[in-house]
Amino acid sequence: MLLNPFRPCEGSPTFQEEYRGNYVPKVIETGHGLQVAAPDTPYVAAAGPDKLYFIDTRFDIETAKHIKEQIEKATIPNPEEYVAIDEVLATAELKNSVTGETTFVFDPPYARVLFAKGMNRHNPELKLPEHEPAGDWLVTYDLGNTLTKRANSCYDLGCHSAQDCIRQSNGNCRICHHYRVDNECDQPLTNAIGLCHPLCSKAVDTPKEDGETDASYYQRMEKLHWA
Repeated sequence: MLLNPFRPCEGSPTFQEEYRGNYVPKVIETGHGLQVAAPDTPYVAAAGPDKLYFIDTRFDIETAKHIKEQIEKATIPNPEEYVAIDEVLATAELKNSVTGETTFVFDPPYARVLFAKGMNRHNPELKLPEHEPAGDWLVTYDLGNTLTKRANSCYDLGCHSAQDCIRQSNGNCRICHHYRVDNECDQPLTNAIGLCHPLCSKAVDTPKEDGETDASYYQRMEKLHWA
């Protein structure tokens, strides 16, 4: 999910090198397991349980803070929240899983980067650019045997909250994404096919009917999946 589109200009990016190389980040214990904590700088963001994302220091401080907030809200789970994504408007926000209250709204340009893959899957007409892997912008830390390398993506877990996501995937998927029609997790997983398919029990979508408007179709699908 984390990519490298956050470039202020052409040329080679510059990073806070003191937080790279031999730097050992602080690791905290959470309800989901170990979590790398970002250092106290706007130019380094936590980007998952074992990852730090380095923001180009050519950005001014306020812009870097804004980017850091978007990344951390998208990748660090809160058991009481889920990511609600509207793949028609290409927007995303965090909602309280109990009250349904919106707790954070992603800046639309960033939402269309951070959640591009899922948005495109649900609405191919968007054709959002899916950027290349982050490369040197992202550093993964070895937290011992607690975390394993993860690859591919899972789109088959039917989740209604972050805790539901964690339970079904044995802690591999940690953020629940609620889409307009479906709700699925797209955190990277180990052996995603083997893990996901036995757990998939979602209602099956039906095609749009002749003359049916998009709004009516989405209402019908929402009723199918959420009623």
